[in-house]
Amino acid sequence: MPLIAGCGLNLTSVAPGDLDGADRLMARWADLGCTHVEISARRLDIIIGGRLNMPAVRRVADMIDRHGMVPVLHAPHGINPMDRPRRDMHLAVTKASIEFCRITGCRSMVVHSGRVQAQEWAVARDTLLDEERDLLWRMGDLAETAGVNLAVENLIAGPANADGAIYGADPAALAAQLAAVDHPRVGACLDFGHAWLSAATLGFDFLDALETLSPHVWHLHLHDNFGRPTGGTGITDGGDEAAFGQGDMHAPMFWGSIPWADLLPRMRFRAGTFGMIELNARYNAYAGGVLQAAQNIAAHLDGAPLVNPWEQSV
Repeated sequence: MPLIAGCGLNLTSVAPGDLDGADRLMARWADLGCTHVEISARRLDIIIGGRLNMPAVRRVADMIDRHGMVPVLHAPHGINPMDRPRRDMHLAVTKASIEFCRITGCRSMVVHSGRVQAQEWAVARDTLLDEERDLLWRMGDLAETAGVNLAVENLIAGPANADGAIYGADPAALAAQLAAVDHPRVGACLDFGHAWLSAATLGFDFLDALETLSPHVWHLHLHDNFGRPTGGTGITDGGDEAAFGQGDMHAPMFWGSIPWADLLPRMRFRAGTFGMIELNARYNAYAGGVLQAAQNIAAHLDGAPLVNPWEQSV
């Protein structure tokens, strides 16, 4: 089995609730040659009030069947294993997400690592981590019944969330948590762009931290940025942020400053990892080249030379 099972784009650029737009975008990704597609739960309203919205689920399941790409799911971003007062709500949304995976055949489901206010973290760090481990184990047992792997994603530490504690922004800390969970259905989603920005804020060694997390990884979020956290310039417009190379750009791979050539040889992902691309909609015009970049990265992980498809155009 190749290290990367296949590559594809996500549906984040679809307008909220626009199932017709999702259908058109899936058709476009299939025509480009994507073998996989990442369903964005928060864009398609497949869950309402902690329960599956079955009319939407049936529509999405039909799209998956017609377009022929292997589906994976990004569960709602709001799932937070450390939100103590609303833990039942988070578990209900997780259960519904797993059931969606069972119905549609998704074999990987991304959830975010826990986050709390800094003051709560300061007084209850060990308890919060222990409670998250327990909840992730329970989620893993649910995932087992649906035949889906959970992929816990590293988030971003930066000025925009300076009052929060996001332990999983450090890939090495997330690796330690997943090793402690030690559930066969609970692994990691490595978001390269998040890690690059977090390294600039937290000061960890980017290459070492990602190498530490990599044995837990079976889902990738591929994109690029310049490692410059948002803030300081007063810029808030997305186009200006792109011009200045600030923030979580979700730009095409090789357009930013992530050191791919140094990083990739150190990665030890699990065989069959999903090579998913999280592309900002402003770059959709370049999706064909971005897919080629992902395929080149996948081939390099299996021993081929690393080829930058933009060398003649960027």
